[in-house]
Amino acid sequence: MVMTKARHVAQHYARRLSHLAKWVSYRTGMTNLHTYPDRMYIESTNVCNLQCVMCPNGLGQLNRRKGFMDYGLFTEIVDEMAPHVQMTTLHIWGEPLLHPRIFDMISYCSSHKLHSEISTNATLLTEEASRQILDARIGAIYLCLDGATRETYEQVRRRADFDQVSANIRRFIEMKNMRGSGPRVSVQIINIRPTAAEVDQFKAQWTVPGVDRVNIKAFDSWGGQLQEISALRSVDDRVQLPAKRYPCPNLWYHVHIYWDGSLVCCDRDFDALNPLGNVRGGVMKAWNGPLMIELRRKHLSGRLDDVPSCSKCVEWSWWKPTPFASHGNSPQH
Repeated sequence: MVMTKARHVAQHYARRLSHLAKWVSYRTGMTNLHTYPDRMYIESTNVCNLQCVMCPNGLGQLNRRKGFMDYGLFTEIVDEMAPHVQMTTLHIWGEPLLHPRIFDMISYCSSHKLHSEISTNATLLTEEASRQILDARIGAIYLCLDGATRETYEQVRRRADFDQVSANIRRFIEMKNMRGSGPRVSVQIINIRPTAAEVDQFKAQWTVPGVDRVNIKAFDSWGGQLQEISALRSVDDRVQLPAKRYPCPNLWYHVHIYWDGSLVCCDRDFDALNPLGNVRGGVMKAWNGPLMIELRRKHLSGRLDDVPSCSKCVEWSWWKPTPFASHGNSPQH
């Protein structure tokens, strides 16, 4: 017992020192880092079964090759990074439940004590899929139901059935509750023009036992690259930018890996127009490679006109790290 408590104390202070080192690297403008990222975003697949109106993939604007991450590449990434990162997602641009080995991926993260998360449109969240997700011990799951009514939901989540997806989500929550434990469950609605009037109704519908959070997801313009999506910003969503642009923390705190191993600055480079290397030779080798270093330099100097995903982006302002904490990849409130 004494050894366990001492180990926890040591881990706590090690994490705080790691956070401080990251913050110093960021604040001093280091470009060749000696620290690991906090968070890892892995794209299990960029294949999706829906055509959602707020998504470049759903609108047919994602032109890079479609595919599924090789399981061997996935395990190499986890083997290298699990001791150092706080968490990983197993999704970026596709529907993760389409990957034939997604349950093995979740389980592999669990076996390496790596907190994993998925965001799913829940169309494929059958009872058997729910059982396997729970058995694999995922850390958190986002169940996306963008609307409180059939009309709104099916306007946003094209090709999906409101009643079926609602039933899938409720059954998953029931199964979690029956076990008495399970992942952190967020039922999510995105705040865009079609859904804005239903946010309060949605909160009331899904404030139920087993749902840890009703998540109102902030609108993401994906770097202002697609006018069709930018036009979906709700009228009450006012972007208030700081007086001066600061370097995007993603480049110091997060690593984004597409299904083929391509490294990008973040998911706003949805077509990998500004590739930063490939992690097949090692994640950290690519994350500290010459292309990533050069992009950090561009952010420090504000020279971003030739980087489509960054030049018009406002989402860099969503968060700013502090000496002992980082706040993920969503607006601070």
